[in-house]
Amino acid sequence: MDVTTVYDCMGSNLGKFSVPHGVLLAGYVTGLGGVPWTATQLAAHPDAVLIDQSPENTPTDETADVLDVENQAATLADIPEWVHAARTSYALGTRPGQRAPTIYMNQSTLTPVANTLVKAGIASGVNLWLAAEMSSVDATAKVLAASGPYPIVGVQYAFLGDHDVSVFSNTWLNTRSKKPVTAEPKPGTQSGWKFCRKCQGLFWGPGQSMSRCPSSGQHDGSRSHVYRLGFDR
Repeated sequence: MDVTTVYDCMGSNLGKFSVPHGVLLAGYVTGLGGVPWTATQLAAHPDAVLIDQSPENTPTDETADVLDVENQAATLADIPEWVHAARTSYALGTRPGQRAPTIYMNQSTLTPVANTLVKAGIASGVNLWLAAEMSSVDATAKVLAASGPYPIVGVQYAFLGDHDVSVFSNTWLNTRSKKPVTAEPKPGTQSGWKFCRKCQGLFWGPGQSMSRCPSSGQHDGSRSHVYRLGFDR
């Protein structure tokens, strides 16, 4: 299958219903009252789709997978800043496992959301999660047929009180940011060298206090970058 079923719910409702095998969960990292998941709930479901319901743009929100745009949640005005921040977070791997930025909205808000993105100069790189009651067959077909600058990667098609049911594109679900790779120093190099502003020469930075500058006193690397030098072994 090219889609996966996802149940989303408030933190206060998690555990009130059974989750069939193969179904993924989605939960909230922000919101009021019993909406947000607890740290324990989030830790128990590391692959869950994370939803930012709050209109406040905080670093935690920007690492979520989805911005929830509806009544008592984020607004159209919050979209541009959140998208820019979330795309940066995704590209840098700020939260390894983050999915590409996606906006949740209902059918009546679909066009206003698209217009907001266009007006902000965001021509692509944002996905949509549409809430509209329909059959699972129709929801799946809509996801599989998604195209355009803002493709629909998820459709929430059933609303069951303690949880809602969606289908999502497996490509979107499985394409996740990764932890940045820290470059290791190459063999045959040594970092820590600095440029002396007095004698215009390089010196070993950690040894500055014991150095002797040909101009006078100690070397002065106060305005220098740190250099890495190669050497023969």
